[in-house]
Amino acid sequence: MALTRISAEARREEFVAAAIKVMAREGVDHATTRRIAEEAGAAQGIFHYVFRSKDELLAAVTGAVTEQVGQVLRDAVDPRKGLAATISDAVHGFWQHVLADDGLQLMQYELTIHCRRTPGLEWLADWQYARYIAGVTEVLGAAAEHDAATPAVGLDQLTRFLVAAVDGLVLQYGVHHDADQSRRDVANVITAALALAGLGTPEPARPVT
Repeated sequence: MALTRISAEARREEFVAAAIKVMAREGVDHATTRRIAEEAGAAQGIFHYVFRSKDELLAAVTGAVTEQVGQVLRDAVDPRKGLAATISDAVHGFWQHVLADDGLQLMQYELTIHCRRTPGLEWLADWQYARYIAGVTEVLGAAAEHDAATPAVGLDQLTRFLVAAVDGLVLQYGVHHDADQSRRDVANVITAALALAGLGTPEPARPVT
């Protein structure tokens, strides 16, 4: 019986998915190549066949998790509803993503800190946040094209405010795990973002469970 050969690209994707699981569950520092290979159900030697180094894997992981955030935002919004609704829907949609797996969010903070503290990897932390900014800018920009009102601040300022504010909420939630408090905090961030943009008052907040 012929053996099925798995392409190097498919192997890379398997290792990236396994690395994300291990890092979210056990932390970035504990994500050794051995543990990642075990999670992927592959021999450790295969890791070194598809990745030249663990740093190359970290770059692939960063690309994957930031793309996931962008997809979550795109799935949560309908830009035809305008900028105010898009801000509200994007924040609520992303928050559901946070609640589904806060270990994944903690892993992304650890990844940022690891890269900032590792000589030669500082660029990866910069790229990580550039990707977050790009994802939010994409959905806000699409909504602005369908909105007759012009925001009071530039989309770049609005985007950076939202990324910073939600970042803070994620970190707080990772500490207190208080769903009721997070619901109020999410509503306040949306209200503040709409006020900053001069877009009025949002619709009543959806329940955050």
